[in-house]
This record gives sequence, C-alpha cells and structure tokens, in this order.
Amino acid sequence: MDRDSEIAARPDTVVDQLLEESWESRERRGSRRELTVEGIAAVLFTGAAAALLAVSPPAHFVAAGTAGLLIATYAMVARIEFPVGAGHVIPTQLVLVPMLVMLPPATVPLAVAAGLSLSIVPDWLRGRVAFRRVLSAVPDGWHAIGPAAVLIAAGSPHLGGREIPLVAVALAVSGLVDLASSMTRLWLAGIVVDWRVQLRVIAAVWVVDACLAPLGFVAGITARAQPAAALAVLPLALLLWLLAQDRNKRIDQAHARLKLVEHERGRLRAAVGRLGDAFAAKLELEALLATLLHGSLDAVGAFSGRLALTGLPGWSDLNAGEDGGLRVLETDGEGWVISIPMHIPGPSAVAGTLSFARRTHPFEEEDVATIEELVGKAELAAAEILGHHELREQALTDALTGLGNRRRLTSELSETFDRANAGHRSMLLLFDLDGFKNYNDTFGHLAGDALLARMGVKLKNAVAPHGAAYRLGGDEFCARIDLDAGTPDELIARASGALVETGPQFAVRGSLGIVVLPDEADSPEAAIQLADERMYANKRGRGRGRDSKTRNVLLQSLQAIEPELDTEAERVGELAARVARRLGLEGEELDIVGRAAQLHCVGKVGIPDTILNKPGPLTRQEWQYMRRHTIVGERLLSASPALRPVAVLVRARHERWDGRGYPDALTGEAIPLGSRIVAVCDTYGAMISERPYRPALSHADACGELRASAGTQFDPAVVEAFMAEVEAAEDEETRDPVRDAAEHVRALLGSR
Repeated sequence: MDRDSEIAARPDTVVDQLLEESWESRERRGSRRELTVEGIAAVLFTGAAAALLAVSPPAHFVAAGTAGLLIATYAMVARIEFPVGAGHVIPTQLVLVPMLVMLPPATVPLAVAAGLSLSIVPDWLRGRVAFRRVLSAVPDGWHAIGPAAVLIAAGSPHLGGREIPLVAVALAVSGLVDLASSMTRLWLAGIVVDWRVQLRVIAAVWVVDACLAPLGFVAGITARAQPAAALAVLPLALLLWLLAQDRNKRIDQAHARLKLVEHERGRLRAAVGRLGDAFAAKLELEALLATLLHGSLDAVGAFSGRLALTGLPGWSDLNAGEDGGLRVLETDGEGWVISIPMHIPGPSAVAGTLSFARRTHPFEEEDVATIEELVGKAELAAAEILGHHELREQALTDALTGLGNRRRLTSELSETFDRANAGHRSMLLLFDLDGFKNYNDTFGHLAGDALLARMGVKLKNAVAPHGAAYRLGGDEFCARIDLDAGTPDELIARASGALVETGPQFAVRGSLGIVVLPDEADSPEAAIQLADERMYANKRGRGRGRDSKTRNVLLQSLQAIEPELDTEAERVGELAARVARRLGLEGEELDIVGRAAQLHCVGKVGIPDTILNKPGPLTRQEWQYMRRHTIVGERLLSASPALRPVAVLVRARHERWDGRGYPDALTGEAIPLGSRIVAVCDTYGAMISERPYRPALSHADACGELRASAGTQFDPAVVEAFMAEVEAAEDEETRDPVRDAAEHVRALLGSR
C-alpha cells in the first residue's frame, strides 16, 4: 500500500487529531520548497528505475495489452484513498503484486509511476487537486523500487508458490524503501514529524499491506495464464472504493458540522459578547446554555429570564437577572413575558422553554426574532455537544454489557483517590471467571456473550447504588464499592454472587482479588495490579484451560491404579499451598506448588502394580525401578507447556536436604523450594494414610518423624513452616474466598 508523501505529524498529537486538523489543508498548494523536493525525488526515482532497467537481465516478452491492463488497473486502485494522519493510504498491493508476478521486475517501477500519474492527472486537469499532488505521484512510486531490486538480484525468477518467501522479502523491502523515501522527503521539505504518530501510521499501513498482498499474489499467478484474470481484484477494489467514499463523506460531514459549530459559536459570541469568551473556551453544554440565557437577556433588555428543560439528567432550571422576577410578573401581571420553545435534536428528547420578563415596554417582533435566532444556533451547538458526549460515553463503555470499560475504571479510580483525601474509603474487587472457556466451548460464543451480558447486569444491580461495575475485557469484571454502603461481608458476597451461574453441564464463578482504597494502593495502576495479583492467587485449585485438562487426565490415570490418590492429592495440594504461602510465595508461584503437590506421583503410571501394591519390602532392583517415577513424571508433565514449571518441581520431589536423594542428588537450597515443600507435605500425607505394607501413623507420630528428619531428609525451615501451619489449622474453620476477603477488609477498617 502506497502512502501519500504528505503523511506527517505535529507535536503532541494523535493520528485522529492530526486527521481532523489537517483535513482542510490536504489540497493546499505546496510551498516552493516542497515542490522542489518532490521534483528532485521524481528525478531520482526515474534514474533509479532506469538503472534497474540497465542492470536487469533480458526479460521475457510481455504483451503491451497486458502491461496496459495492469497500469490501468493500478490507476483505478490508486484512486481509492483512505485518509490517515495528514495523508492517505492506497490499497496498491492488490495490483503491485500481480505486476511483480506478470511483468519483468525492472519494468514494474515505471509501470507503477505511470499508474499513479494516470490516476491523479484527470483530477488535476479538472481543478480538483493541487499540482503538488501530480508532482508527488512519480516519487510516490519509490515503494516499487525495493521489490523490483530484490527480484532482479534474485535473477528475476518465474514467481510461483515456491517463491513465496522471496516475494515476502521483496514486499518487506518495499515497505522499508517507502518509509525511508517518505521520511526523507518530509525532512527535506521541513515538515516536523512526531515519530510516535508516524510509526502508528506506518504500522497500520503494513498490516493492511500484509492482508492485501496474498490476494494480489493469487490474482497474479492466475492472470499469467489469462491476463484478464487480473481484473479479479476489481470487485474488492470497488468495495474498498465504496468504503473509502463513505469514510471521506463521513469525515466531510463531521468536519462540516464542526465548522458549523465553530461558525455558530462565533455568531453567538458576537450576540452575547460578555460571555462569548467563556463559550468559546470549551464545548460544555451548561456553559453554552448559560451563555444563551444571559446573552439573550442582555440582547432584549429583559430584567429576568429562565431556561427550563426536560430530558437532561441532573438538569436544574437556569435563572438570570432579578431573582424571582418571572414568578412575580406571572403572578401580578404588571409587565410582559415572552416564552420561546427550545428543542435539542438527538437520541434523547430534550425540550423546554426560554422565557424573559420586561416591565418597561412589550416585546416586539425583532426581539422575538433575535431570541429565536440565538435559540436556533444554540440548539445546533447543543446537539453537537450532546453528540460529542455520546461518543465519549461510548468510548468509556463496554459494548457487550453496557458496563464501564478499563478506561472508565481508571478515570473513576482517580476520582476515588481524590475523594479518599477527604476520608472516603472504598473497595476495588477484581473478578476473573472460572469455567467460562468451557461454557463457550460447550454452548458457543453467542451463548457466552449472553452469559457475560447477564452477569454484567447482575453485577451492576448488586453494587448499585453505592458503587459501579465494569468489564475490563474477556471474562474479567471489576467493581468499585464505597465502604459506607454496608458491611464488607454483605457487599462482597452480593458482588461475588452476581458472577455465579451453574447448570447441568457447567459451573461459572469468579475468582476474586480485593484491594481497600486508599489503604493498600496510592494510584489506579497500583490498585488494579494488586487486585490482579490477589485474584490470580485466589485461582489456586481452580485450574482452567489446557493445563487443567492435562492435569485432570493425568490425575484420572493415576487414580485408576491407586483410587485413594484422588482425595489424597487434593489434600496434599491444599496443604502445600498453605505452607508455600506461609513461606512468602504468592501468585503464580503459589499455584505451581499446589499443582506439583497434586501431580508429584503421576510418574507412577509407568510402575507395575505388583511393585506399587507389594505388601512387603521392595528388592534393590524394584527400588531402582521405583525411583524412575520422578523422571517419568517430569517427561509426562513437560509435554504440556503450561505444566513445565510443575514438571521441574516433580523431578526434584525425592531429593534430600543432605544430598542423598534422587534422581540428581541435589543438596540444600539447590533443591527448588517448591519441591522441598511438596516433599514435607507429601511425606506427612503418606504417613497418616494406610498403605499395603504398614498401618497409618497418628498426626503426632507423623509430626515427630518430620521433626526427626529435619536437616537430613527435609529442609528445617520448611518443616517449621509446616508445623506452624498444621497447628494453626487445627482451630481454624474452613473459609471461602468471599469470607476471607471480607475479613481482610474488616481488619483494615479496624486498624484505623
């Protein structure tokens, strides 16, 4: 895709703002310096194209009709211009690639230049474009120099499916040469470039190029046998032309509306001079309507005025002049009152009246006409303002659920921190749905979207009126709740309950991360990050995705040979995660330890049942066979990329603190901390469980064995953490995440 040489950026702007600001200047006459640069660029391009012709090997014959057809098609496609930044993008890859396939590479740059010139000259002759556009048409063909040079260097091969990598390299060089030539021309012309905006424009151009190039390649291969097949790109080109025309029309209309608003603002400013500057400063609806009221009051010499409207949320009638003058005059009848209807067009019905009172003399037709003119202008301007507000609201709203999006959350969190300085406190709740992917896979994406929409409504109702709900994307929801609205237990339970749906084939619920503001974070970014970390820590035991499926399959396989391992693995995993948390692990590390504790015996699927269930001691050969299960387990788990961190811990499960373990004889802290934790928890679980070769030990005896082996078989620090955890667990009832979160909030509230 070729880019007009005028693509440039102004400091501190974005692409859309640049498009708006440059719209009127697109067809301006070029400065002498710009024309000189474009002329030099055209000469250099011609020289480069001639050089390629001179150095290229003898080319195969191409019918003049075929070349003419491609040039004419290129000229038609080059008329499809999508405004981007301060210039245009053109879908020329639809024809450039067929040219590279069908024509000798050395002739392609000149053919491109001919097509570009042919596309712009008619408009110039009819006075529709400035001469600068004609002059820049030739150097705009620089993007064809790069691929032509690459193909010539490769010996001008007959392009086919095997040459796709070569074509890809040629097109990549095309983009780089185009970028270099355009940036050089901009620099020489003295146009200041904002590199960030320019790179965004270039990235968009290259993405579209990459999408169109394969279509052009297929058309070119087909057209080699039948040149007329090159016209197959025209239906797509027509569609792009219609889209471009519609986009240009919309931009023209939007720009015309903006200009109309500016014009009407200027006239209104002249009519209401003393408040005109305030009106021109910002497009604020209340300021506009206040300007209308006060300016009209001055224009007709009234002593009191009132603007009453319906249909605007939070609107209160505006009064000007003598306080209560209209009411008094309407009561005693001494004077004159005039009322002009007002209707602001738009999606919501906003209507009302603008009324004025005068005692000295009646209102005349000229007064009525003046007010009606100002009202008419204010209606148009207000409609534009409401339209702008509606667009802004759409930018801050999730289209599927109608909730606020991440941008709105960040904005409102900033306001929350501002209010926190006055003593206000609130909670940020971040949810990620567990089981939603399976729901989508089972019932389809339409059903998944409907589920998200239902949950969004329920979450919004659950936190109203003392909070707000948001959807941050995908299956991630968020809620912001004032702590003055009720007890933490009630608020958190209500919000969490809104994101639960179960059925015969599914169970969807949200993992929760909670942050108290401003106690635990001092900025929106820090609050969201902390909530995110806590939410993922809460996902422990709620595996999802491919790693969860793989884990479940492995656990089922293990259960088939040892049925009691299902419950035992779950218990050991829970215990290992609690010990890991006590040792300072959090987030993903915590989850990995829990899964490793569940899956550490998975390698036993390769051990014969006669060895696993042997009631007596194992022979030396049987022990050697048995010790292979950690390596087998590592290999099984490593087959799933998501479980490779777990595989590392499973391999080292039977390493000993004193270095006498297997399979690698690691010593001390060379053993991964997760493996040391799993070793203690698994050994404890095995000791308190009955085995074919021995009865189960009591809790006290098992703890005594662990203490006795601390420093030899086990890490002493892990043993101490384990003891502290099991002792604390004896008196602690089982808690759910919602209750934990509520207690966390209550603890913070009680500390202040």
